[in-house]
Amino acid sequence: MILTDNNFDQSVFADELPCIVFRISKNEGGFSFSYLNKVIDDELAVKAAAVISDMNLFINLLSEHDQHSFFSSLEYAVVNLMEWKWEGCFNLQSGKKKWMQGIAKPVDGHQGVFSGYFKDISTDKHMVEMFNEAGKLTKTGAWEINLEEDSLFWSDEVYRIHELDPAIKPDLESAMGFYSAEEQRIISYAINKTIQNGIPWDLDLPFVTANGNDKWVRTTGKAITENGKVTKLYGVFQDITEKQLSDEILRVIFEYSTDAHLLFGAEGIIDCNDAAVKILKCRNKEDLLAHHPAQFSPEYQPDGRLSVEKSVEMDKLAYLNGYNQFEWLHKRLDGEVFPVIVTLNPVKINKKPVLLVVWHDITEQKHAEELIVRNEAMLSETQELTHSGSWEADLLTGKNYWSDEAFRIFGLLPEKEGPETLSFGKMIHPDDKEHYKQVVQDTIINRKVSEFDLRIVLPDQQVKHIHAIGKPYINEKDEVVRLYGAIVDITAQKNAEQELISAKELAELAVTAKSQFLSTMSHEIRTPMNAVIGFTNLLLQTPLTPEQLEYLKVLKFSGDNLLVLINDILDFSKMEEGKIVFEMIHFNIEDLLKSICYTLSDKAAEKGLALELSMSKNLSDAVIGDPVRLGQILTNLINNAIKFTNSGTVTVAVELIGDDQGSATIDFKITDTGIGIAGDKIQYIFERFTQANSDTNRKYGGTGLGLTITKKLIELQGGNISVVSKLGAGSSFKFTLTFKNGNNHLIKSLDTLSFKGMKSLKGTKILMAEDNEINVMLIRQFMKLWDIKCDFVENGLLALEQVQLKKYDIVFMDLQMPEMDGYEAAAAIRALKGNKFKLLPIIALTASAMLDIQHKAFEAGMTDYISKPFKPEELYEKIVLYSRNRQV
Repeated sequence: MILTDNNFDQSVFADELPCIVFRISKNEGGFSFSYLNKVIDDELAVKAAAVISDMNLFINLLSEHDQHSFFSSLEYAVVNLMEWKWEGCFNLQSGKKKWMQGIAKPVDGHQGVFSGYFKDISTDKHMVEMFNEAGKLTKTGAWEINLEEDSLFWSDEVYRIHELDPAIKPDLESAMGFYSAEEQRIISYAINKTIQNGIPWDLDLPFVTANGNDKWVRTTGKAITENGKVTKLYGVFQDITEKQLSDEILRVIFEYSTDAHLLFGAEGIIDCNDAAVKILKCRNKEDLLAHHPAQFSPEYQPDGRLSVEKSVEMDKLAYLNGYNQFEWLHKRLDGEVFPVIVTLNPVKINKKPVLLVVWHDITEQKHAEELIVRNEAMLSETQELTHSGSWEADLLTGKNYWSDEAFRIFGLLPEKEGPETLSFGKMIHPDDKEHYKQVVQDTIINRKVSEFDLRIVLPDQQVKHIHAIGKPYINEKDEVVRLYGAIVDITAQKNAEQELISAKELAELAVTAKSQFLSTMSHEIRTPMNAVIGFTNLLLQTPLTPEQLEYLKVLKFSGDNLLVLINDILDFSKMEEGKIVFEMIHFNIEDLLKSICYTLSDKAAEKGLALELSMSKNLSDAVIGDPVRLGQILTNLINNAIKFTNSGTVTVAVELIGDDQGSATIDFKITDTGIGIAGDKIQYIFERFTQANSDTNRKYGGTGLGLTITKKLIELQGGNISVVSKLGAGSSFKFTLTFKNGNNHLIKSLDTLSFKGMKSLKGTKILMAEDNEINVMLIRQFMKLWDIKCDFVENGLLALEQVQLKKYDIVFMDLQMPEMDGYEAAAAIRALKGNKFKLLPIIALTASAMLDIQHKAFEAGMTDYISKPFKPEELYEKIVLYSRNRQV
């Protein structure tokens, strides 16, 4: 009721109204009440006259927020000459709160004057709050769609469920966007059905919140009809995510359990899971439910009782005790009987008692139990056969437990318990008792498995060797309370080991003697060979008659062949001892092949043979490997081809067959038109000291080791070699190696100098420590030929004195000399004070090709080494290399 000017003066009537009637005006000082009826005394506990006199008595009952909304809404109504509506909460002096709604209209003819009333809406507000709280507790909100205005309303709880800010007002299209395309079709169908036929809906649907979380909701909808037309749709929206998840978990437990779950009622099986269908071998659930439970048990149980009678007893016990578990034999539809653990739990469904039955198939368990029994019997038999026993020592009681075979190992008759610790200790060999105590203490303290050998003395004084394994057992209090393990009688093994040790010591002595012999013979043979080949090279540089030149060529050829034979024997010896080491350096295969073929071309030409080289175009890239060993392999195979070919061609074909993942795989093929190999002899040609025919060695020479060494070198690098040959028609040797890809910029130059191309090295100062007069004479000639100033001393002691008296670019040091050998001399020079002695190049001159000799030289501080007999060009290159870096 709004009072106008015509009825406003009827104050008596206004005082009888159940609400606060007022008139409020706006003036220069703000707003003030010009009239209030007496109802304000009862509603707000303030006097009307006092509030008219001082409006703050009214305003101060409001919160700051409500004060602001009160005045701002009034101001807006005054400016727009429109009806004023407002709600606020008053904080009464009694401590109570009261919600009031204010409604007023402008008074005609009076600018800024409004008449109206305040109505108590506390009860309504309380109901709304209760509704909101109930919505929060049940996660339920309300919604409404105005079809005529095409608008959507959501309650606060609906916003919370969608995790959407209430300030964002969704339309119907954006609200549908929370659902997948399939759910959108379901909702649209339900809405259309309701609009057309007035049929309400009730759906459970998944959706994705504004924050991307997956949820499930229950949404219901009904229609509001006006004049036969649906104008609005409304309903509730409830978050059922937890319920849906709980239902899904229960369904998964029931449906996907590996144990069979069944519900038994008075009339039989009510429901079951898939595991029950599978375990009983039914076609499907309907097939299982169609059978009576008795059909799934054999007639009798293992105790001889009828299954039908015993099952009734088990059910009664379950209802009586609330639970029952027992073993049972069940039967599949195909008649197969299987054991299960049955668990019966009485439950109620729709207030009716039923049994939740769980079957756990224990077929494997039963098999395992049978296996344990069988294994125990087998273990006992195995221990007896292998003379091994098991034991356990209780550290708390001091009792020991042994298997039967453990007793027999100790020469005792089997008993229930093993001997006491004290008695057992007396059986341990006196020399092993302390070790035994330490091992036991270490096992307990460090809680680790221990293995040790022990001697025991039997009652008949016989000594046995046993191997014991002990492990600690730790209880729930983290205490070691037991030790357990096994023992094995190893007396026979120990005796055999002692025999092997003796044999091994003899073999090692033989190997050492062999190694020393080879080292000595290498030195003794190669030293005179150094003179033979060296002086031959020198003579070839002097003026000679044709006859003398021919003799010297024969001499050089014989010397080179002899050196090859010596090297073959030494290489084979190094391979047998596993001392072959491969370098891993960057090199170019194409350059290596050209160099080898160039070197061997004269040899082929002497026999009138054509030496042809065929290579893939893409072999120009660098690889990483050992070019020296690859050169040794190729040189050996090409030499053999030339040796065993009297006319025709020797062809070297190289092809890149794979280049991927950082590596290159290359085929090498050496083919000749020589004497060939008989088919029945091919399998023997790679064996040591073996040649295809008995007269091959007489006619062509050789050790029979070349192909053996070649095959071994290839295999040690991960490759393989094969041969195809026909007697009288030639042979073809093929091998394949894989190299890592290299870098062309890191390739060291493989160029070698010809003897005639060696230039003067005048100004170079060298000290040569060499006790062999012939070698001194030979080296002196080469030094004179190259204009090198060279001092000679006959032992390492003199070399040590000489390097301190003069400055040298290089020191060449023989390894075997009187007074002080080369190793000692090199180490002594390196120990001298001064940087020049640390950097002075010291090159070993060794007549031994054994790897350990070379390693020993490097360990002594030597910079490099040259093997005797040396090639003049190799000696020259070493001098050039190290004299460039000489220390002044």
